[in-house]
Amino acid sequence: MLSLPMMMTSCEITGIDDNSSKTPATEMCLYVNGEHYDIALPATKAVDLRTLTTEFEPDIRVANADAFTKVDISSFTEIAKDKQIEIAYTTGGQSGTVVLNTFPASAPDFVSEGKGVIPGDFYLSFIYQRLIMKYDNKGRILYYRYDPTPKTGTFQELGYWDFKKHVFEGKTYYSYHAPDEAFASRAFTGYDPGMRVLLNDHYQPVDTIHALKSRDGYLPDGEPLDGHDFYFFSPTHWIASASYVEREVGDKKLAVGYLQEVKDGKVVFDWWSTDHPEMASWCSPVFDTSYDYVHFNSIQVLPDSNWLCSFRVLNSVVKIDRKKGTGDILWRIDGDSLPEAQSFYGQHYVSLYDSNTLTLFDNGNGHSPQKTRVLRLNINPETGTISDGGNILNPGGDYFTDACGAVQLFGDRFTVGWGWSSEAGNNTRLITEHDTDGSIIFALRRSPDDSRPNSVNPSYRCVKYK
Repeated sequence: MLSLPMMMTSCEITGIDDNSSKTPATEMCLYVNGEHYDIALPATKAVDLRTLTTEFEPDIRVANADAFTKVDISSFTEIAKDKQIEIAYTTGGQSGTVVLNTFPASAPDFVSEGKGVIPGDFYLSFIYQRLIMKYDNKGRILYYRYDPTPKTGTFQELGYWDFKKHVFEGKTYYSYHAPDEAFASRAFTGYDPGMRVLLNDHYQPVDTIHALKSRDGYLPDGEPLDGHDFYFFSPTHWIASASYVEREVGDKKLAVGYLQEVKDGKVVFDWWSTDHPEMASWCSPVFDTSYDYVHFNSIQVLPDSNWLCSFRVLNSVVKIDRKKGTGDILWRIDGDSLPEAQSFYGQHYVSLYDSNTLTLFDNGNGHSPQKTRVLRLNINPETGTISDGGNILNPGGDYFTDACGAVQLFGDRFTVGWGWSSEAGNNTRLITEHDTDGSIIFALRRSPDDSRPNSVNPSYRCVKYK
């Protein structure tokens, strides 16, 4: 048992007075890793925690400690639905126990298979669940945050997207996209208007980021960010997307693409899709682009300082000039004009490796029949020309992911985050790790025994960070 002789949030106490003759406390004011829980006593059911980690000693404190004679907290080493933390207490001569679920009973159920060998951990986020998670190579939960609303488990609850790890000057940060209720009325399928939450190495919030005023003044300060991607240079320097700003394109009001690079509180560079009217002519018959006509979903800063961006509904990968500051489109790869072996539709998570290796998660909405593929292509990064010699990585089996997803190369091995699939009976994949021959050596899935429909529990992005 872990004894707590000091349990105040703002000041220390050297002991807990004997209060056996006092009126028993009617509640426990509890703090776990900075989160506040008022628990009525005696506690009749287990309490779901909002966040927990096994990576360091939990900070568990009782703010009204002077109302208790004794408080003891059981140790724990594992986060799981069948694992609890017990807080035994005595107050006013009466004893009881508060039970904390290490993982919420209301959260989706997950199962893992095999063992990962690529160094690092898996980071998961969900489209319609306010849930982010971190797993190790053995399938153990290292950290989670879960904030369900009354709409949880439905298409009405927009989730936490794009959980990432960042490292700056040897120090670790994390971030994720969270909905902002002030802008909830603007949401539609594919758009989660909100903010980027930046965390320190103990998962404590250190900043909440909204869009800043655009350089042309069209976008005011404090507008919502789009949750598709976020590029981190440092805690004061990043690239964020505020796509889905309504702006005139031709004679229509459309949701346009907008990216801004912020450094030390100032927008130092930004980019509008409206400055490139040719993009409106790239529309693909595979998608409805009547309003959301470009749909940005990923960005990478290349070694030459230019940007590599993915626009899902245009089936297009685009290199944008940042080095000279012009914002010009330097080249475009049109996925549906390539030979069948290299073609892609509705792609996600486009990345350049080793100067000439391009990977992308080909959702495959335009293939007939529809099938998701993971592509590794040979590319000239100066011209965007795709040459022979690339290949389709083999993630195993026939599978179709409607949207989202990710692929990462780690030498000859790779990981695949499977995004949002609505295929009945074939939509439980979250992330898989593959050996050099493409065989699955680790898999994390939604439990097939979970009674909730997987169609409303899809992942947004599942990736691995060392």
